[in-house]
Amino acid sequence: MKMNVLIVDDNQQNLKILGNVLKEHTDYGLAFAMNGEEALEYLSKSLPDMILLDVMMPGMDGFQVCEKLQESEETADIPVIFITAKSEPEDIVKGFNVGGVDYVTKPFNEAELLVRINTHMELKRSRDMLEEKNRELTDAYDKIEYLALTDTLTGVANRRHISNLMGKEVSRCRRNGGTFSMLMCDIDFFKKVNDTYGHDTGDYVLKRVTELIQGRLRGQDVLSRWGGEEFLVMLPETAIDDAVVAAEKLRTTIEATEMEFGEHRFSITLTIGVATYEKELGIEKSIKKADDALYQGKQTGRNKVVQAVTKLRNSI
Repeated sequence: MKMNVLIVDDNQQNLKILGNVLKEHTDYGLAFAMNGEEALEYLSKSLPDMILLDVMMPGMDGFQVCEKLQESEETADIPVIFITAKSEPEDIVKGFNVGGVDYVTKPFNEAELLVRINTHMELKRSRDMLEEKNRELTDAYDKIEYLALTDTLTGVANRRHISNLMGKEVSRCRRNGGTFSMLMCDIDFFKKVNDTYGHDTGDYVLKRVTELIQGRLRGQDVLSRWGGEEFLVMLPETAIDDAVVAAEKLRTTIEATEMEFGEHRFSITLTIGVATYEKELGIEKSIKKADDALYQGKQTGRNKVVQAVTKLRNSI
């Protein structure tokens, strides 16, 4: 990618000299400004890779321009090389203090100036490449983390993720004295769907059921694919009675929705086991209570909501 340089100087002859030096010895793209205000106006529209900046200019001087660049996240990292007749030590120190990366006094040696410019441009290029690699690495890590916590077919939390979230919910409830419930949902006769219509239709059903359940949940509720055709829903701050009501809404929604995939038109139903977390049992056994309630529903006709027996309510 072509690197671009903005040259800022109130003297047209100086602009011409610097421009000719860079045109002859580099392939950098060039832009010019004759004062600080004009430079800032240019920077509001386009960001160069480097700025060659005079110090003594009418109105806003080069030091003030550089200070302005440091105030913006977009321009703070643009390398600024001061090229000026001001050669006193305090001027040079000030140039570095306001954010300059180098300070060249006039009259300058052409070869030395080019080395300085090219060196800082290479540093800028290397830094940009490193930042890009870091962004790519961060994106890759984010994708790996997403895949590790997400069911790839339905896009909802997987078993590992929901287990972690329920652990956090337990800790929150212990601090605040709240409660939460869980719904273990299973698509009835799902094997028959696969055997009759094919696995593509089965995948469609899983994704459609996911959409329908999500549409009936609150923002704080968490839906996960527990495995196969089973889904586990965590309902924070929800007692058993309210969880049963929520489960019944899910069941009726699924029952009332016609599935359409290709030429196939059919209906499915959902059986749901409902339980609350019980401190004395712990997470795994509380989930098993929901699973046992689901199994009871399967054994007694399917397409129903079954509430697990809770010995101790609000036991967290």
